[in-house]
Amino acid sequence: MSQNLLTAALAQHVSLTAEEEAAFLAICTTQEAKKKEYLLRTGELNHAIYFVQSGCLRSFIIDKAGKEVNLEFAVERYWISDIAFSKPAMLSIQALEATQYAQININAFEQLTQERPVFNLFFRKLLQNGYFAFKKRMLTGMTQTAAENYRDFLLKFPDLSQRIPQYHIASYLGITPEFFSTIKSEGLDLYRQAIS
Repeated sequence: MSQNLLTAALAQHVSLTAEEEAAFLAICTTQEAKKKEYLLRTGELNHAIYFVQSGCLRSFIIDKAGKEVNLEFAVERYWISDIAFSKPAMLSIQALEATQYAQININAFEQLTQERPVFNLFFRKLLQNGYFAFKKRMLTGMTQTAAENYRDFLLKFPDLSQRIPQYHIASYLGITPEFFSTIKSEGLDLYRQAIS
């Protein structure tokens, strides 16, 4: 397991002793998923949190029309899960590339939080960050143009548009692939302005 990536990700939220770090790493298992492989499907019991070490995962739902709607992408150093732990999952998680990830069993993690309260703080910060990201995405989705939303996608995931099919990005932005084609260059221009 790439422990440096994982311990650096932990350090973004909490300060841990070497013993606490070791206790956390002990409940993590390194896994690999092939491209298009599912880690979780809607309706299955969810027992894990995932930390991406390399590759890309997506979470998505299927709407009433049977269309996949991308909710989230997780690339290197990102966490992803369904928040319904030990209950039927509300969403699916799938690898869009060959992906190496750390899997943290939620039951083992809950036991760890009882033994070492610092992990309650870590989990609360993780949930807060996830909630903030979803809220921001929802609000900008309602108040910005599609081109501005694509700019924000590029700012968050600078190289992901070169790694995954464009229709996945369109789904994430809540637009059709055809409309995405028409706003893509405008979004790229806005992105270049933002980083210059």
